Amino acid sequence: MAALALLSQGCAEDETVITGVLEDTSRGAALRTLESSFPDVAEGSTESAFTGTFEIQSDVSAAITSVDVFAEFIDNTGATPGDANGLIGSVSTFDSTEFGLQGFDYSIGVAEILAAAGVSLDAVEPGDQYRVRFELVAEDGRRFSAGQNTGTLTGGYFRSPFQFTASVICAPIVPTAGTWTVVTVDSYGDGWNGGELSITIDDNDPITLANSLDNGGPYPDSTTEELTFEVPEGSTSIQLVYNAGSFDEEVTFQVISANGNTILDLGPEPPTSSGLIDYCLDLEL
Repeated sequence: MAALALLSQGCAEDETVITGVLEDTSRGAALRTLESSFPDVAEGSTESAFTGTFEIQSDVSAAITSVDVFAEFIDNTGATPGDANGLIGSVSTFDSTEFGLQGFDYSIGVAEILAAAGVSLDAVEPGDQYRVRFELVAEDGRRFSAGQNTGTLTGGYFRSPFQFTASVICAPIVPTAGTWTVVTVDSYGDGWNGGELSITIDDNDPITLANSLDNGGPYPDSTTEELTFEVPEGSTSIQLVYNAGSFDEEVTFQVISANGNTILDLGPEPPTSSGLIDYCLDLEL
């Protein structure tokens, strides 16, 4: 009987502790990202825009009545006095998502972001950033945004960062029309083993090039293969990306434009999965 009494007392104390903890626990809300796009912005341009589709997931007792939207300019180059932000507007009309939750679409151009942040386009330099930030407003006045976020909400199912950022990049340089040459080398002598160079001209499908020679190796029986591609008249942009293979430490290449200039000379282990041309350099493509 004594043991049972102690057990009962222990359970009662535990329940009291748990109840106290739960009483002090506040619930939150997430802005789940269903789709979003915010491309990088070329220097001097306002062509880019943010677009997104969202779903509000709330565990607060008071309903979410609106979503405030803020435009932010992040000065990473020191050309302006500091970061600037301003309220763009508020969303208070929602659609019903497939799960019966509040949802909405939102889009805004870079020109509107600059205006709301009070920043002149002349002050924007490569390396600066534009940001769109959302803030959920509950009926009882509570607000939820990036400042209240946790790692659990930013990724995974919720994808709720509350804010989206685009970087300012140097304006692309018009490539010279004609035949471009890529000198590819594999130091072992058995080709690039899945590695490849992807070349995108304007919005056309990528051109893929790779060293395919295989003399059986081994080092130092390297293979050199010259490959070419055409840049049509009237082309306005070009970008090159190296996609990794199995032995990138064997890969080097040079890219020579139609005017004879060496644009890239990379490897071994060239950078992967990002644009290789640095338009901020003084290049003649």
